[in-house]
Amino acid sequence: MIKIGIPRALLYYWYGLAWKTFLQEIGLTPLISGPTGKTILNAGVKAAVDGVCLPVKVFLGHSLELITQCEALLIPRFVSICKNEYICPKFMGLPEMTRQAVGKNQLLIWKSEKNCFWGSIKALPQEISTGYKRKTIKKGLKKAEEVLTEYHRLLQRGLLPMEAEVTLLKGITPRTEKSSRSIGLIGHPYCLYDSYLNLDTIDLLRNKGFKVLVPEMFSRRQLEIELADLSKPLFWTLGQRILGSFRLMWKQGVEGVIYLSAFACGPEALIGELVKKEGKAVGMPLLQLDLDEHSGEAGVITRMEAFLDLLSRKRRYNCV
Repeated sequence: MIKIGIPRALLYYWYGLAWKTFLQEIGLTPLISGPTGKTILNAGVKAAVDGVCLPVKVFLGHSLELITQCEALLIPRFVSICKNEYICPKFMGLPEMTRQAVGKNQLLIWKSEKNCFWGSIKALPQEISTGYKRKTIKKGLKKAEEVLTEYHRLLQRGLLPMEAEVTLLKGITPRTEKSSRSIGLIGHPYCLYDSYLNLDTIDLLRNKGFKVLVPEMFSRRQLEIELADLSKPLFWTLGQRILGSFRLMWKQGVEGVIYLSAFACGPEALIGELVKKEGKAVGMPLLQLDLDEHSGEAGVITRMEAFLDLLSRKRRYNCV
């Protein structure tokens, strides 16, 4: 069986299950890299060019871990994942940055350009679209789309990505959180759901008795309605999700919001200011934590616990 490596980073947290399903359906063996750790991060930092953000460095580290275990890597070149919207330009250069890191090893480039849906035949790596029968490809894409739809349905029911993945693969539904306290956690998915990068933020918040709301729990339609009053639409798809979910979390009565951002992320420099402005306008307690390879666990956790103590004091004195 030909093994195709899929790095557990960047938009793996949105499309990983769909990619895995498609490869299996056409007779290939997907190989997912392990969880991020110090070795993977250090390798990515060493291989990265100057100026790239932490998530890209992590992606390169995962690619380097996989390349000796598989025949090829599946690498996305994404320009747009929603019509008339865009994502970070670094996604366009991801195959070239990966090539520089892994050398002459084969890369399968999955495209998603303007008005080119990620799951269309045009988006497929050329090696796959020309090497397999059209009927086999269509069947694989259909199955991948079904899995992706169910995955996002589970997210909107309140499951986190890792919980939704376990539910789909093993049929195990996690225990629903029951708490009178809720807190919002916003940011790009590759910051929110990589437990090494975010220092297990979600577990920390749950252990403190909070129900954690994240952007993926809201549908695209909900976000569109929420952002309809903007004087100018945001053309960053993930930025829209961050700002729109912040508004929805406030309306749902969360006690506060923690914003995990990646140092050196260009779009986040703009979105972060918009979130701060809106948070100040509605009186929403907001903690923004910038993550990079030098983030110290003690410092981040200390700031987070201080923020949670502030929320508890406000709650105690009925100031929320």
